[in-house]
Amino acid sequence: MAHQPAPIQVSWLGYPHSSGLSRIGYILVDPYLKPPDPRLLLERPFEMPSSWVTLGRLGFTDQPILPGLPEGRTGQLTFGTMNNPYKYSPEAIALWARVLHRVPGSRFLMVRPEAGVAMFRDNMARSFARHGIPSDRLAFAAIRGRHMAYYNEIDIALDTLPQTGGTTTCEALWMGVPTISLIGPAFFERLSFSNLANAGLRDLATDTTDAYVDTAVALAADPERRLALRHGLRDTMRNAPIGDTRGWVRDFEALTLRTLESIPATMGETVS
Repeated sequence: MAHQPAPIQVSWLGYPHSSGLSRIGYILVDPYLKPPDPRLLLERPFEMPSSWVTLGRLGFTDQPILPGLPEGRTGQLTFGTMNNPYKYSPEAIALWARVLHRVPGSRFLMVRPEAGVAMFRDNMARSFARHGIPSDRLAFAAIRGRHMAYYNEIDIALDTLPQTGGTTTCEALWMGVPTISLIGPAFFERLSFSNLANAGLRDLATDTTDAYVDTAVALAADPERRLALRHGLRDTMRNAPIGDTRGWVRDFEALTLRTLESIPATMGETVS
């Protein structure tokens, strides 16, 4: 891409950050994902009208969702995450602990391959203990590759920060698990915001740390909404921008054509 074989080069997916390469002129965004401060991107926004991604059947299959709620099966409310541990910042763990303090008897489940390693579990126990959360309120599932079924054990997903989830957030929503996220100023701090807004759950993307905690606590106290989301969110997503694959392709094609039309005439031969 440094040799610029095409007159317009756009980065998308895979690496949810500015590439830092000036020859890549654009980065694909949507109205939620685009940083409000343009200085936070080297590239120009290649802006879709609704969602920067769409979920097709290839990756989001009909993995069974168990009846009822996890809380009803276990007798305790379970918060959790399946995000990569490199995203477990001290700030994220502090917020998770605040939520656990506000919801007595709840636990926090981490579903990750690393959960099978004693050092990982010990480090997590120490991190939560710094905020007054004992290890008996933490749970681990050492899973690689077959993790989707474990969303049936999580009532509410708590997003990481400042690097938020992306695919993980989409997977959680597909399994009917509402996700609480914190919106930041940069591209990589707004991925879940885009996913939530384009799935009809804008209220779960919060603007402050206090709102993050309050929203999680309020949702924990609202089993009726959680039950409706658990068994209705998949259909909602199919009819929302995040699930409208044909609409996404039409929008992408239109955006591409408009961008090509903006190329100077001297580049017309290269474009054709």
